Amino acid sequence: MSVLQKTDRQKGSLNYLIKLAITGGLLLLIIRSIDTREAALALSAVSPASMLAALLLQIASTLTASIRWYLIMTRIGFDQPVGFFLKSYFKGTFFNQGLPTSIGGDGLRILDCSRAREKGGAEDAFYGVFIDRIIGLAGLLLLNIGALAFNRDLLPANVYYPLLVILSGLSFGLVLLFFLRKFRFIVAGKYLGFLGRLSERYFQVYSTPGSIAVQLGLSLLTHMLAMFSFFMIGNTVGLNLPIEVYLVLVPPVILLTILPISLAGWGVREGAMVGFFLLIGADRTKVLTFSILYGLVALVASVPGLFVFLTRKNKLS
Repeated sequence: MSVLQKTDRQKGSLNYLIKLAITGGLLLLIIRSIDTREAALALSAVSPASMLAALLLQIASTLTASIRWYLIMTRIGFDQPVGFFLKSYFKGTFFNQGLPTSIGGDGLRILDCSRAREKGGAEDAFYGVFIDRIIGLAGLLLLNIGALAFNRDLLPANVYYPLLVILSGLSFGLVLLFFLRKFRFIVAGKYLGFLGRLSERYFQVYSTPGSIAVQLGLSLLTHMLAMFSFFMIGNTVGLNLPIEVYLVLVPPVILLTILPISLAGWGVREGAMVGFFLLIGADRTKVLTFSILYGLVALVASVPGLFVFLTRKNKLS
């Protein structure tokens, strides 16, 4: 057993080092392409009040997401108070910011819920966290599709239409998951059975129009708060773009940061942000500065999770 644990730790360390190297390489390539003097000027113009507002918006976004997760977990049989899920969510958010550990924030949330309920706790905890991710993604897709529909001329056609097709395809996949429970070959399948069980939990959480409306509403609010955080930071570095621009350009960047190839999306976020904002003629240096500042704000906003982690007796098993 100790040999297996040692092997897992070695794999986790190697995975972390690979992500660290990719993150550093991407950031280096991007930073080398900008004017450092212009970046310094952009930073000197930053308003502390705007940064504080952005931080509070980001914290509010995480709080809203934790309430969404609490409602999901209560629907599948977890009876812990809302404070339990709030603390676990913040702790998971902090771990997702790139800590050198073999367990990510979602894994930590699953572990917390597994401890809280003995019978079937681990499997239902996994489904609950997965569903939380799904409805979070659904809110982001809905927000971005709506923004694209109302801003058809913002992006060139060769970017606008492929992006719309991709977003629509992802949305269809999320809707399809709701109906997988109806296919016997999936529910009873040896390898696909987990998809059937996930679909059953999915239906359990969203069996009424009211529950769907509440969850989508919370997801939209979560992302809108984050978008206004982006907006505040962008304005304070001098981008001076309307909020609808952020609603169109930032969600695809967030989708790309889901790819587990760097630490907390660093490097990927900056590269994608520069690429998308250049499509509308934004200043490369200001875009990179604003993206890095947002990453720092997101990190600071997750610090309450560090406090929760340090003050709990049983931090990790």
